[in-house]
Parts: sequence; C-alpha cells; structure tokens
Amino acid sequence: MMTLKRVEEICSQFKEKKILVFGDVILDRYIFGSVNRISPEAPVPVVKVEREESRPGGAGNVAANVAKLGAEALLVGITGDDAFADELFNKLNSRSQRIVRSCLNKTMVKTRVIVQRQQLVRIDREEEIRVTPEIETAVLEKIQTAAVDGIIISDYAKGTLTPVIMEGLKQKAAAGHIPIVVDPKPPHYHLYKDIDGITPNLKEAEAIINKSIRDDSDAAKVLKIIRNKFRTRFAIITRGDRGITAGEKGKRTFHLPAFSHEVYDVTGAGDTVVSVLMLSLVSGATLKEAVGLANTAASIVVEKIGTSQVTIEEIQKRMKLLLRHL
Repeated sequence: MMTLKRVEEICSQFKEKKILVFGDVILDRYIFGSVNRISPEAPVPVVKVEREESRPGGAGNVAANVAKLGAEALLVGITGDDAFADELFNKLNSRSQRIVRSCLNKTMVKTRVIVQRQQLVRIDREEEIRVTPEIETAVLEKIQTAAVDGIIISDYAKGTLTPVIMEGLKQKAAAGHIPIVVDPKPPHYHLYKDIDGITPNLKEAEAIINKSIRDDSDAAKVLKIIRNKFRTRFAIITRGDRGITAGEKGKRTFHLPAFSHEVYDVTGAGDTVVSVLMLSLVSGATLKEAVGLANTAASIVVEKIGTSQVTIEEIQKRMKLLLRHL
C-alpha cells in the first residue's frame, strides 16, 4: 500500500523533470452562459454569454498538466499560422513550446458552449494536418535538440504524427534511455510498436481487439493482448467509472477502482492520466504507484469543467482522503 510519505517522495521529484510532449495541438475555447428562453426563430435554447475562455487542448493540455505539476513540458506539434495560433501561444509557456507554425495548415479549434456545468454543443474547426518533408524536418530538429527525461505522444489522429516522426521519437527515446509512452488513437495503431507504454481508454482498447470488455477478467486478458501486440513494457486501460486496469511484463495485472465523487466532465482526463503516469515513472515510482497517482489525479480532474489540470497539493489531499478510508 502506498503511504503519504511515499506520495510526497515521488511528487517532490517532479520539479526536476523535463518531459517532451508531442502530438496534435488544439485550441479549446469555452463559452459559458445561461439559458432562460427558447429562440422564436427555431426550437433551440438562447444562450446568454457570461464569459469566454480559451485553453490549450490536445497535446497542449498534456503539456499544461505536466507544467501544472511543477515539471517542464517541451511541447512539439504543428499549428496553422493564424489568429487562433496566436491565441493558443498566449496560453502557453513560450520558453517551453517548440511548435511549428505552418501556413499550409489551420489551427484546430474546438468551441464548447457550457450552461449550468453541462456542455450544450461543441463546434469544431478542424482540417487534417498536412505534414510535408520540410515540416517533418523542422519537427525532428525540435525533437532531437530537446534534453528531456521522458516522451509522451498525445495522438488525436489529426495528422501530426507520421511514420517518419514516430521513428524519430523512438530513436530519441532509445538514444537517451528514456521512456516513451503513447496515448493512442485507432488509425495509427501500426505506428506504436516497440515503445515503453500505451494508455488506451476502454473504447480504444476494444477497437484494438474488436471485442467488448465486460469486466475485470476481460480487461486483464485484453491488456495482455495489447502489450504483446505492441511489444510494450507495460499497458494500462482507463475504463471510466470502472477504474484502471494495468500490467507490465513479468508481473500480474492489477485493477484500481475509480475514485471520483462527482463527474462533471471527462474531457482531457486521459491527458491527466498520461502526464501523472510519466512524471511518476521518471521520478522513481513503480508502475503500480504511478498508476495509483494517475488514477487519483483523474478522479480530481473529472470534477472540473473542460480541459483542466491538477496540482501536487490536490493529489496529496485526495490521496490522504483515500488512504483514510482504506
């Protein structure tokens, strides 16, 4: 059983770590408002706007999670060269971002309308990212010159990850003897072999094997299939309200229950899981310890609205509460 002292030991190392986050960078915009009437023009609610926010999404949210935990996140990705990119860059730490701006592309934007803590509608501005040989060269240069302790690939299957870039990331990890973990998406499963870890959610895991996962026993079997398929050292399956199933080579698979009291928004929960998981592993945690901390962090972030992050203090407070009830 993990103790609070052990939690503090692991988390105290976060501030010394640098994590390279590569993937699809998205601008998440939020319109918060209230509804008091139905439009006379159509049977739809009229939203009175009260405030608007923008936040880094996709791989940007992973980087934001890493930074919120006190570590340095080096974000590498591709955006358009447009006003939305300007808006996104204003939300990022300019010292740590290594994004390639390309006039061939448009920055991806997801706009969510939120009323009384519930998402009413989402509006996507999205085109597949075009990656030319010149863009690949620019991206690889930014990857190769980064001195980091671990690599997270946040793949939303929007086009940023190519076979050439994936190979460059794996070579970077191998040369530096650092872990590389992928948060995957179905179209790119052929790219993920020979990495350290993979973190599919329930739907993604079922897509990999083309079967449903009904219980812990199914999850354990599927996890072994996934780990063997991608030749990874470990794999975890995030299963929503059924918790997390995880396992590594040569050790027994284990399950951790979900801890959340109230679930308002699962947006970005996987980003939080992979961020805490990576930081914990490079800070000396065992896989079980790292998954325990990641699961705890996820239980906090789903109680927030939109793409959000957690702090070390929040994790420690939640762990204290959980250990008290064991």
